[in-house]
Amino acid sequence: MERDKAIVIDASIAVKWFNLEEYSDEADRLRSRHLKGEVTLNAPVLMVFEVANALRHSPDFGVQDVKDAIADLLDLQISLRFPEKEWMEDAVETAFNYAISVYDACYLSLSRFLNVPAFTADEKLIEKTRHPTLRHVSQI
Repeated sequence: MERDKAIVIDASIAVKWFNLEEYSDEADRLRSRHLKGEVTLNAPVLMVFEVANALRHSPDFGVQDVKDAIADLLDLQISLRFPEKEWMEDAVETAFNYAISVYDACYLSLSRFLNVPAFTADEKLIEKTRHPTLRHVSQI
């Protein structure tokens, strides 16, 4: 990846930083590139809540584990974006157009708003939307 390249990531990637799963290695490489300044990670602020919820429901995580993971996630200094009218309106339209959650649509709309690609490990989302800005984490 080029230096200073911005991308949007979704919660399915961030969860892999804490849970050893398929594509965790690719997610870890992306985090390393962010830490080296080779790429800037962006996400809607909602990603923090989605990651916390996913880890809360993991049988391998207790209360302190989730707290520690969220602290680590916030320490990464991902550019967490608060909702803005333009991309939130687009997220609602995207959710209806693709029959997906507004949560998932937020990542796609933010990527369009920033004019950067979005990456996910959610193969069902890719299959369902075939969205032009959306790529699988294995393509990093």
